Amino acid sequence: MFTLLLAKNHNIMYKQILVSIALIGAMCFVSCEKDGKITDESGVQMSGLGERLENPYSVENMRIALESLQNSNENNRMGDGIEVITTHLYLKFKPQNEDELSLLQQDSTLNLYTYPLDYELLDGVDDYHDPEVPEDQPTYQYCAVPVDKALPDVSYEILEQLFIPDDYSDDGGQRFASEEITDALVDEALRITDNLEAEEYEYQDNERRRRKWRPAGKITVWDDEKRQYIGVHGVKVKARRWFTTRTGIANSTGEYSCNGKFKRKANYCLKWERYDFEIRKTKNRAATYKGPKKKGDWDLEIKGGKQEFYATIFRAVHHYYKKNINGLRRPPQNSFWKQQLRIQAVYEENMDENGYHAPHQAKWFGWGTAIKIYNPQRNSMDIYATVIHEMAHASHWAMDESNYQNCKLSMGGWYTAESWARGVQWELTRMIYTGYEPTYIAQYTGVVQDMIDGKHGYDRVKAYTIRQIENALDGVNTWDGWKTNIKDKNENETEDKLDALFEYWDWD
Repeated sequence: MFTLLLAKNHNIMYKQILVSIALIGAMCFVSCEKDGKITDESGVQMSGLGERLENPYSVENMRIALESLQNSNENNRMGDGIEVITTHLYLKFKPQNEDELSLLQQDSTLNLYTYPLDYELLDGVDDYHDPEVPEDQPTYQYCAVPVDKALPDVSYEILEQLFIPDDYSDDGGQRFASEEITDALVDEALRITDNLEAEEYEYQDNERRRRKWRPAGKITVWDDEKRQYIGVHGVKVKARRWFTTRTGIANSTGEYSCNGKFKRKANYCLKWERYDFEIRKTKNRAATYKGPKKKGDWDLEIKGGKQEFYATIFRAVHHYYKKNINGLRRPPQNSFWKQQLRIQAVYEENMDENGYHAPHQAKWFGWGTAIKIYNPQRNSMDIYATVIHEMAHASHWAMDESNYQNCKLSMGGWYTAESWARGVQWELTRMIYTGYEPTYIAQYTGVVQDMIDGKHGYDRVKAYTIRQIENALDGVNTWDGWKTNIKDKNENETEDKLDALFEYWDWD
C-alpha cells in the first residue's frame, strides 16, 4: 500500500517579478559579407492541427482510472491508499511580444512548445502558429510545470490540472507508488481515454513487464565541402510523451542520450537553438524539425533543403558560443539585459549580400532578428564563413555597443567593423575548413590576417594575436583609432610597420 506525495501548495507562488527596461538610442545597420536522409525541396508549411486527444493525465481521468483499478478485483484492491491530486499544471502562455517570449526562454526549466500537447501534429508539420495570433506576434507557448513552480511574469491560462505518476528521470523524480501500480494506473487512464497503443513487452519471472528505454541517437548533416556527414555538435534533442519531456545534447560526432527514460513511445523533435541563441525560419518563427513517434533510437541524416541550411548555420553559431575561438569574446549572452540572439535563415538568393547584422532589431523592443543569412545555394564552408562574420559583428557590438553603433558615421569606422569581422571569419572558419581564404575587397580588408601571420597583402607585420586585435577595438570607431590602440596596448617587433600596413589596406 502506497501513499502519494502531496503537493506542498495547490496555489502557484509568484516569486519572480521581472522589470523590463526600454532603452532608446541610435540605430546602426551593418550590411555584410558581399560576395534518415532528408530531401526538402519546398519547405514545411504551417497547417491545422489534428484532432484533439482526450487527456489521460488529467486529474479527473486519473481518478476514474484509479477507481476502475480498485473495482476490478475486490479481493486485491490495487491502488488502495493512493490519492490522486494535482502534481502539475498544463499551461498556455500568451506572450504579447518578443520581450515576453524572452522572459519565458530565460527559464531553461520550461520545455516550451508552439502547439498544444494534447494534439498530434499532422504529418509534414514541424511547428504551429495559432491562427488567432497575428503573424508578427509570438504564438502561444505550451508546457507542463510542477504545481508549485514560480512562473515568469507573462500572461497564461491553466488548461488542465494534471497527475503525472510515471516520472523516470535520471534524478529519480517523485515516486508515487511501485512501478507495477504506476504502470497499471497509466495503462487504465490511456485505455479509458482511447489512447492505449499496442506495446512490446518483455517477461521477467514469468510476468509481463514493459522495459524502460532511453531516447538516444545521432544527428548529422551533409557537408558538401568535406563530402561527408558531420555531427551537429550542440543541438538539443527532445523526446516528449504527453506532458513529460526528456532532453539530450549532441556531442561532436552528433551522438546524444536523453536525461530520462520512458516505457512507451515518445515524440522526438529538435529546435535549432540553445539557451543563448535561436535559428529562425521567418522573422518570428523558430526553425524546428519534427521527428518520429517511436520507441528506441532516433538517428537523423540531414541532406539538402532548408534543414541542411538550418543545421549548417547552427554549427557555426554554436562554434562561436561554445567551442574554441582562440580567446575571443563570446557573442551576446541571454540575460535580463540582453535577450536570446535571433538569427534568421532566409531561404532565398540575394544578389546584394550573403548576410547582415542589425543590432537594433534585437535590442529595441525585440523587433525581428539581429542577423540574417541568405543564399543557401552556396556550399557549407561559405555559409559557415558568413555566419562567423556576422557573429563577429554581434560580439563586437556586445563588447562596445556605443562605438559600434557609430561605425557608419565615417568610412574609417565602416572599414574597421568590416575588416575586423572579415579577420575573424578567416581565423575561425579555417579551424574547421583548413586553408580557407576569404575574399578581400573594398572595406572588407585583409588587415587582420596580415597582422597575425604576415602572409597576405603587405606582408611585413606579424605575430599579433586575434585577441590583441579585438582588445584594440574597445573604445574606438575609426580606422586610425584602431591602429593607435593596437600600438599602445601591445609590444610587437613589427609595430613600426603598422602605419604602412593600414595605409596599404585603406582603399578609400
